[in-house]
Amino acid sequence: MKVRVKVLAGSVSEHSLEIDNGSTYGDVLEQLELNPETVIVMVDGTPVPVDEMVSAGYLEVLRIVSGG
Repeated sequence: MKVRVKVLAGSVSEHSLEIDNGSTYGDVLEQLELNPETVIVMVDGTPVPVDEMVSAGYLEVLRIVSGG
């Protein structure tokens, strides 16, 4: 399955990945070498759990920003 990923983490980058059927969003983050504790995966503007199976061909990954 081919998945397009837009990563919004300081700068914007786009990736096209080939993943296995049954892969999770966490598997996608692993391929991109992103820590799942520092990002949110969004599909159609809605956050999805990283342990959910990929069901969309396009997703966005947003870096979590916090300050104090």
